[in-house]
Amino acid sequence: MSSPQWPEDLPAAPLAEGFQETWPDLTLRSQTDMGPAKTRPRSTAGVGKLLLAYHLTAAQYGVLKNFYQTDLAGGSLRFDMPHPVGGATVACRFIKPPAPLAVTSERFKVMLELEVLP
Repeated sequence: MSSPQWPEDLPAAPLAEGFQETWPDLTLRSQTDMGPAKTRPRSTAGVGKLLLAYHLTAAQYGVLKNFYQTDLAGGSLRFDMPHPVGGATVACRFIKPPAPLAVTSERFKVMLELEVLP
């Protein structure tokens, strides 16, 4: 079964303000009695994190709400979306529900906290 896709009715690119990416931490670090710490790979794949901000219209707000609640079963399922840098498709999952903030009665600012899956 293929993963749901980021809806075409939603912006592909987030706002520059609020964008943050954390790469997977794949290194295991051990302290030594003397000298620098020893490091080695922990694994070959890990989970990263994306913080994304979008300005949405009321219609786009409805699309996001339906996508989250229905297509992703309340955010429990993974989905594919274009990475904000470079556009390569990445598999993501919501870390927590979006919390839209009304800017006007027809515009909303939405922050998404996503994990990027290997």
